[in-house]
Amino acid sequence: MLADELVARMLESVATRRGGVSDGALATVDVLPSGSTLAAVPVRGRGDSVRHRIAASPSARIEVPSEVIDRAIDQGFETSLEQIASSLVGTDEQKLTVVRQLATEMLDSVTAAISLAYADHVESDVVEDQRTRNALAVALLGGQDTSAITRCSGFEIAESYSVLAVHFPARSDGRSGTFVTQMDVRRMIRNIRSALDSQWSVRSLSRLDVRGGVVLIPSAEAGDLDNLLADLSAVAGLEMTATCAEASPTEIPETVDQLYELLDLTQRMQRPPGLFRFADLAVEYQLTRPSPVRRHLEAILNPLDDHPVLMQTLCTHLDNNLNRRRTARQLSVHMNTIDYRLKGISKLTGFDPSSADGLWYLQSALVVRKANYQENDVGRGVIA
Repeated sequence: MLADELVARMLESVATRRGGVSDGALATVDVLPSGSTLAAVPVRGRGDSVRHRIAASPSARIEVPSEVIDRAIDQGFETSLEQIASSLVGTDEQKLTVVRQLATEMLDSVTAAISLAYADHVESDVVEDQRTRNALAVALLGGQDTSAITRCSGFEIAESYSVLAVHFPARSDGRSGTFVTQMDVRRMIRNIRSALDSQWSVRSLSRLDVRGGVVLIPSAEAGDLDNLLADLSAVAGLEMTATCAEASPTEIPETVDQLYELLDLTQRMQRPPGLFRFADLAVEYQLTRPSPVRRHLEAILNPLDDHPVLMQTLCTHLDNNLNRRRTARQLSVHMNTIDYRLKGISKLTGFDPSSADGLWYLQSALVVRKANYQENDVGRGVIA
């Protein structure tokens, strides 16, 4: 019979390609039309398309290559047309033309349905993979046991992670000046995750929202983190700021808290975008920890609160690396005026900015003041 011949050809094709006959190959039998049906029944539309799509799903699930299925379908239709043509010998050419047209339409319908079935399978796999990663990220960030998740998913937890706390700057759409939409944010996060998978590590984990979040990359696969941040910034279309450290899975919650504190400090200190480690801000980080020393440093600059010109001069002079000429030019005053103001600062605070000791205390006091009074908290809610 025709159906038996079609199945035999299909199984031979699959066996040749994969070294044996699989359950997926058998599932494709349902989408091969019989010669009699093709000859007698026109393409019925959506119902058949859905049936073909469902029939192809098992093959997609067990990863039978789609080209194998397509080749089996093509061979099936070719055999059908050969059988039908031989049975129509002696009839007019018009009938054979109609049959060929119906066969072409049916083949297009079946091929499209199979493509959709495989697309559904890929999309389902992506969703399931991201669901697993989200669950693992939540567990690691919360210090929870991950054994049940890894056992069910087969996802391996790394021995050590490069942990990044990331801040996304507020961004407008460039037209109306309003903030980007949630759809834009989700698209940006998808692009970031795709870049992490394709360029860095397929075992990366992340929890991100409109303000930033956390990225976990197995230490053995992390590579140059400065380049990583640059790549992610390019993909996201914005300049990110991030802090990073290494941590074992059990150390991740505490490390993330510390990294958020450091990230918050970079914002308060108005540091430019980039990647920061604890070594980059060790002094600033230590000075801003709650302690009697911090309270003492906070009070040093209090006498300048009623003298904003002197405070501005001190900040500008420090930013210019103590270059009096540059400070004078930036403030549009004579250098003698700068000298006069520096003496005024020394008189009010008791610390001379022209001496090494006095300068150290004034710089430290300014660090504490910036950290404590620059209202620019970095959030870390999670939506994706």
